[in-house]
Amino acid sequence: MNYFKTLKAAVNIATSATYEIDWTKPEVKEAAIIHWKEVKAAADPALPLASMRLTAEQNAALVKLLDNKGIFPDEPTEELLDGLPNAIPEASLNRIVGSIIYECLNNHKHTAVRASLIVVPAFAKYLRSVSSLHEAEPVWSAPQDTVCIHIQRGELVYLGLVSQEVPALEVLELLEGVVQALVEYIGHLSELTLKENFSTVYQLLSEMVDSGSAVTTDTSVLRGLVPVPSLVDRVIENVSGIGIRSEKRPDVNTSSTPWRSQGIRHTNNEFFVDIIERIDATVGADGSVVSYDVSGDISCKSRLTGMPELLLVLNRAEAMDDVAFHPCVRASKWHTERVIGFVPPDGQFKLASFHVATDAAPRLLPLHLHATVSRQSDQSHTIEISADAGQSGNRPVEKIQVRVPLPAQAYNIRVQCKAGTHTVSNVRLPQVEWSLKSLSATDRGARLTIQYQVRATGSVATGAPQLSPSPGSSQSALAAFVDFEVAGYSVSSIKVDSLKMLVESYKLFKGVRYVTKAGSFQLRF
Repeated sequence: MNYFKTLKAAVNIATSATYEIDWTKPEVKEAAIIHWKEVKAAADPALPLASMRLTAEQNAALVKLLDNKGIFPDEPTEELLDGLPNAIPEASLNRIVGSIIYECLNNHKHTAVRASLIVVPAFAKYLRSVSSLHEAEPVWSAPQDTVCIHIQRGELVYLGLVSQEVPALEVLELLEGVVQALVEYIGHLSELTLKENFSTVYQLLSEMVDSGSAVTTDTSVLRGLVPVPSLVDRVIENVSGIGIRSEKRPDVNTSSTPWRSQGIRHTNNEFFVDIIERIDATVGADGSVVSYDVSGDISCKSRLTGMPELLLVLNRAEAMDDVAFHPCVRASKWHTERVIGFVPPDGQFKLASFHVATDAAPRLLPLHLHATVSRQSDQSHTIEISADAGQSGNRPVEKIQVRVPLPAQAYNIRVQCKAGTHTVSNVRLPQVEWSLKSLSATDRGARLTIQYQVRATGSVATGAPQLSPSPGSSQSALAAFVDFEVAGYSVSSIKVDSLKMLVESYKLFKGVRYVTKAGSFQLRF
């Protein structure tokens, strides 16, 4: 058997093409590591024939590299990869395994393999190094001349890898579109739901991104390419592990309104508008507003028959700045009349995103926060945080979450709260999370008290200070991160004046909802 393997290797060497490969380049070493099994399988039978062409010095170097075993090791080492070109001439290396390395270097699949084996683990390690996912940089320089751009939605992180010069905002917009498309197809996104709908997710990603280029994230277009999975399809896929593909040919819309197909019919014709605003603010310990910004989205859900044209009029359109519209919006009508005219897609979609002009947004806070930080000694610290309902249009502030990261050296953490619940976790760094179901103007202010001690950072024996503190090594907590939601309230006072339907004549049921949320909201100590 060994004889035939050696004979086959000799034939392959004799008939193989010559590849001009520089075996000292890092990418060549990386390719050899990734495809080491193939390299070893091709090189081991060829070693007896190759050694016959080596000088005495080269043979001695090769024997030393192989540790007198006569075959390559199962796992490559840096010493082996660095010494191999000196032991075996490049011409012989090219004949033996040059085709494998050449294909690896020139195949686009190499990028995906490199990403899965090197870049993604490095990015995961970076996420573990930060105190919280919220503090991770959205654009991070990764190994192998790659940039990682990510967003976090819920419990999932969506990562885009960039190896060429690309505007970061384009990648962020693509990731946001991917999330919106997956939500419309699957609903709630989690690790479990993505696994349960793997076939659908795979098809969607294949249609949204083709060979590294963004194609479309418009769900009205995607629905003509990838069928929305039914309950029966999901059950069959989960039981058998085989994705169910529709035999129906994709209904690709090539009209002037690619976001809306012809012949759409609904029994109940309804259109809902959600104006969701986010407050990005930094609040001082005394409650003063250090920075303040308001942005928002106009999200819609359309179930209309035919090809209707809608006209949406807002009361404070002049307060909207940096507006980005869905392709269905007639931009000329907005610029001339400050009204939004559009033919809506069918289903859920984001009509517009906007920023509220600084001079048009009074600094209103639905939640008033104050903090007091005291130090009983060098090791004992106390943080007191109070929360009261603020300007929220007499609406209760709901889903309040206050997260207080503590120093890495914190221990003996004691927490008291007169309202709500609290948890203490130590996954990455110690932190306290305070949850309040709701808080209204008639409620008494809620209060949270955190007491903790800090271990000395210097060496116990010498008392030497740390020269390069790690993340979270500050001796005292620096800020709290706040989330909240106010239903039925618009902090910018931007509201819908009217919604009219043109062209079609049937009765339209319409509804409007306003929500104000916390964006990047910090309470500094």
